[in-house]
Amino acid sequence: MGTESRRTGLRWHLRQETRSRHDAADALGSDHDLGTLAGYRGFLRAHARALPALEAACDAAGLAARLPDWPRRRRAAALAADLAALGVAAPDSPPLAFAGVEEALGAAYVLEGSRLGNAMLLRQAAALPEARGATAYLAHDPGTGGWPAFLPLLEQALPGSHLWPEAAHGARLAFDHFLAALRRERTAEPMLHA
Repeated sequence: MGTESRRTGLRWHLRQETRSRHDAADALGSDHDLGTLAGYRGFLRAHARALPALEAACDAAGLAARLPDWPRRRRAAALAADLAALGVAAPDSPPLAFAGVEEALGAAYVLEGSRLGNAMLLRQAAALPEARGATAYLAHDPGTGGWPAFLPLLEQALPGSHLWPEAAHGARLAFDHFLAALRRERTAEPMLHA
């Protein structure tokens, strides 16, 4: 983690500030059984309710100026392609805005962290014959070195601890947006399969 201590650095701060939201998102996300086509579709729809708006808000806040590889990290197009391949209409992704680039960097922490379990999820989805050709979102590789390469970039973009509260606020906003999307999908799902 660079020169920062594991218990005082930026990553630790963001993890502490978002722990309860992370746990809630994991719990809601586990409702989707990726071993079934209905579960995989629900998973993609839930993410499509949040990810495009989060990425657009990061763009609008000027994230690429502080995180130069940001355009390669974006996954909304891959997600849209998977939904189209499965014949699923993309749901609305309610807009949001960040007050500044520090908040967008906090959101990027959440977005990049969401990739960490993708290899396991990809194995489940790829086992579905109906999902073949519709796994671009989970398989997305920006070619940037992943999470280990992202963390030093995040630390460079937020060099002083005085910027961390804004980043933590952005991370909480991102988690809240995902949580709302997961809840909306949970409510919509029974109607989609009736």
